[in-house]
Amino acid sequence: MRTLIVYESQSGSTKKYAEDIAKAVSADLLPLKKFKAKVIPDYDCIVFGGWVRGAQIMGLNDFLAKYDAMEGKDVLVFSSGLSPASEEGRKQLISSNILDLYHVRYYQLQGSFDYAKLPLKSRLMFDFSIKRMQSDPETDPLVIQQLVTVKNTPINFYDQAKVDRIIAVINKLSLERATK
Repeated sequence: MRTLIVYESQSGSTKKYAEDIAKAVSADLLPLKKFKAKVIPDYDCIVFGGWVRGAQIMGLNDFLAKYDAMEGKDVLVFSSGLSPASEEGRKQLISSNILDLYHVRYYQLQGSFDYAKLPLKSRLMFDFSIKRMQSDPETDPLVIQQLVTVKNTPINFYDQAKVDRIIAVINKLSLERATK
């Protein structure tokens, strides 16, 4: 079974997950900006990984714009974000990204965050959000303190168990296709 891993990453966490999955299953790897519909027929399994910002999986809409061309393919989606993976969080991401309208397997992974690795535009947006919250008397000071801590202290997290699960599913799908 030929597998393609497509990813959209901002600070490298999603890219690391995509690279590790691709290596483990001998898949091809493409950043989303290089993913074209014309390559879809060459693959049996297509995996997309994107990072989460405010309950939206970044790049997912561009990936799913090619979904009709993926008919008959095994399609998996994973996301990485700051929030620890949870059933409630998974359900929210499925709902917010209308994944329930597609026949895909979805996996939520916790990612890393390093403010210094963010593109300038994202750092400016992050700083602006903190300043806006600081000027809002309704904002819980603890939330602001937590955001400042996240800004100043990189978070390094790698969800090996979820990576192993995705790899196992891809391998199982490969076996199923081989026995058809």
